[in-house]
Amino acid sequence: MCNHQGSLDKRSALLIDPSVVGQSHLLVNTGMVRLVALRYARIAIIAENTHCDALKKYLGAEISNQVTFVPWHRRSEIRKTVRGFIAGEQFDQIIFTNLEYGIFAYMNLFHKRASSKPILWTLHSHLLKARSSGKAARIKNVVKWYFLFRAFRKVKFIVLGERIRASIEASIGSFFRRGNIVAITHPVGITKLPGRTPSAAGSLSKFPRVIFMSGWHGLSPNNKELLSKIERLPPKNHRFEFVALSNKFQAADAQREKSFLTDYADRLNEIARADFFLHLPSDSYKLQASGALMDMLLTGTPVIGLRTDFGDELTEIIGPFGYFFDKHDDLLTFFSSAELDPAEVYQFRFNLAAGCEKIVALNQAQFDAAVAS
Repeated sequence: MCNHQGSLDKRSALLIDPSVVGQSHLLVNTGMVRLVALRYARIAIIAENTHCDALKKYLGAEISNQVTFVPWHRRSEIRKTVRGFIAGEQFDQIIFTNLEYGIFAYMNLFHKRASSKPILWTLHSHLLKARSSGKAARIKNVVKWYFLFRAFRKVKFIVLGERIRASIEASIGSFFRRGNIVAITHPVGITKLPGRTPSAAGSLSKFPRVIFMSGWHGLSPNNKELLSKIERLPPKNHRFEFVALSNKFQAADAQREKSFLTDYADRLNEIARADFFLHLPSDSYKLQASGALMDMLLTGTPVIGLRTDFGDELTEIIGPFGYFFDKHDDLLTFFSSAELDPAEVYQFRFNLAAGCEKIVALNQAQFDAAVAS
């Protein structure tokens, strides 16, 4: 898999996820666990029961045996579980792999001394409306920003990209503690699929297979219309074999918690069978990372899709890995008239194959800086 190397010390770390279930956030959370496992000898993870199971499965025995898993089953149990586990203990570092506002306040009011260093809180889509212009949205944002970035001292946040950090700092303004935000590019903690070494340039089928997989966030109306137009292209304009699959959320248990319909490994294997992955994001990804794009590091599958800020940042790190377009019409035109250069597609595959190692090395340097400050 992507190489994770480091020097282990005897300190302790506690990771807590107060929200996700099953295989949600699996790539980023396994990545965070691996970063921690290379720097701390004693590790514990508090997370939802099925998420603990998923972490054990995808981390493998070598890492899982180093970790104490402490599961919660209902959201109403989270504070009690955390309180019982940290009672009388002090960890060198506590990291929340997701932020939930109630437990954010609870930890800062009652348990911030349980961590020798400031607790690290990971932001995902929490600030997506930071650029909203309506009066009500602006008022709500200021309240949220004060709560996160001003109300409590010795609080630090992780965001999953350097551009995301810059966008958040620009949005919240200088009144708030912007220096408490650190960037760790979306971590990768799962093994690359075997046999994904790029084949020689020149090996492209007559109709390259493009896969689209609907997911958690669904499609915006514009993207739904674009997808429909792609599917309805007349045969004479076909340049690709197009396959659309579903990976929607479904109720997983009596608590109405939701989990992905398709197992993560099955999803990766399905994507790996394709020549390209169609990426139709409903967001600009200026303020959050894209796990779907990071999955391509594991499958080695180049992307055809709409341009996003996060995609541009990933390109800066690993090099070009697909065809990206600013406008829906341009993407549609590409589908009906593209003349692919096999050498260019080979370079995309090569950059993805080498990109995992680059991301892991960058992650470790960023993580070490975050916990040292």
